[in-house]
Amino acid sequence: MEVFIIFGIDYLKEHFTHNQRYIIVAIFSMFLPFYMCGAILIFLTIRLLLKGEIQQTYKQTPKSRYILFFCLLTFIVSLFYKNYIGALCSIGLLFIFSFVLYYRINVTEELFEFITNVIIVMSIFAALYGLVEYMAILNSFDINQFEIHIYNNPKDRINSMFFNANYYAMMIEFFVCITFYKILKLRDIKIEFKKFFYYILVILLNLFLLLLTGCRTAWPTLAAGILTMLIVDKHYKTCLCIFTCVLFICLYFLLNPSQFPRVDNIVSYFMTRWKIWEVAIQNITTHPLFGEGPMTYMHIYPLYNGHPTEHAHSIYIDPVLCFGIVGILTISPYVIDNIKRLYHLWKQGIDKTLVSLVVSFTVMIFVHGILDYTVFFVQTGFLYLLIASSFDVYRKKLGYQ
Repeated sequence: MEVFIIFGIDYLKEHFTHNQRYIIVAIFSMFLPFYMCGAILIFLTIRLLLKGEIQQTYKQTPKSRYILFFCLLTFIVSLFYKNYIGALCSIGLLFIFSFVLYYRINVTEELFEFITNVIIVMSIFAALYGLVEYMAILNSFDINQFEIHIYNNPKDRINSMFFNANYYAMMIEFFVCITFYKILKLRDIKIEFKKFFYYILVILLNLFLLLLTGCRTAWPTLAAGILTMLIVDKHYKTCLCIFTCVLFICLYFLLNPSQFPRVDNIVSYFMTRWKIWEVAIQNITTHPLFGEGPMTYMHIYPLYNGHPTEHAHSIYIDPVLCFGIVGILTISPYVIDNIKRLYHLWKQGIDKTLVSLVVSFTVMIFVHGILDYTVFFVQTGFLYLLIASSFDVYRKKLGYQ
C-alpha cells in the first residue's frame, strides 16, 4: 500500500504543478461526506486566498466581479430577513465559486483527463459503498439475501456518501455522462477495446446503483443527457439507436406500470411537490426583486403551513424564490460570458466532445430540476460548475489570457 501511495505522489509531482494538485485534492474531497467536502474546499480556498492566488483568478477571469456582487447581495438580503442559514450558504457559494475560478485558470487538457479518470474510478468506490449500504437496509427488514426492493422512505434508499438518494442519483447521472464522454473520445474502439469494456462496466455498475437509489426523475434526465451529447458531438446514428431504445423502454412501462419504481406513490409525490410550489410562488409574489436569500423555502414554509423541506424542489422556482429577479440579473453577465466562450469553442470545432459534455450536464440539471433542485448542494453543485467551466482547457487556443 505504501508503495502505491508513494508512486501516486511521485506521479502527481511529476505531471502536475503545485497549483493543480490543489484541484486534485478538491476532486477527491467530493467523495467524502458533504460537510467534510465543504470544509476541505473552504480550507483550500482560504489557503489560496492567503497566497494571493484567488485574487489573481478574479483579475484574470472576465465578468468574475459579478460573482462578488451576487454573493454580497444574497448575504445582505439573508441577514435583512434573518435567514441566517441563507447567509452561511452565501458565504459557501462564494468559496465554491472562487475555487472554480481558480480551477479555470489552472486547468489543462492533461489535468482534465486525469480528474475525469479519477472521478470514474471513485464512482466505483462510491457504488461499492452504496451496495454495502443497501445490504444494511435489507438486513434492517430481516432480509438476509440480495433482493431488489425499492422503498419509498428516504432513509431506506441508498445515498452512498452523498447525504440523500436524490443527490447521489444526480452524481450518478454526472458519472455516467463523464464515462460516456470517455467512450466518445476513443479513437478506435477495436484498438482500445479494453478501455471501452472498462467504461461500459463502470456505466452498468452506476446504472444498477441508480436503480437502487429509487430516484425516478434520474432516468429521463440521464437519457436526455446522453442524447444531447450524441447530438452535439454529431453521432446521429448512435443517437437514433439509443432514442429508439428509450422509446421501447417507455412503451414497456406504459404497458406495465406496476414495474415502474415506486409507482404506488407517484400521485402523492407530485401533490407534495405541487403544495411546495404553491407556497414558494406565494412568497415570490411578496418578494419578487431580491428574494430572501438561499434556503428561503426552509425559512418561510412555517408561515404558510407548507410542507417541511429545504428548498422548493424546482430549478425554475427556487432561484427566483431565493435570489429574486435582481439577484438573478446580478449573476447573469458572468453566466452569459461563459455561454459565449463555450459557443466559441464549439464554433471553432476544437473539441466538440467536451462541448457536448458541458451541454449535457446543463441539460440534465434543467430536466432533473423540473421536479427537484438537487444541483444546489455541495458535491453536485461543485462537480457541475467544474465540468461547466472546463472549456477554459483551451483558453490559450481561443486567444484568452
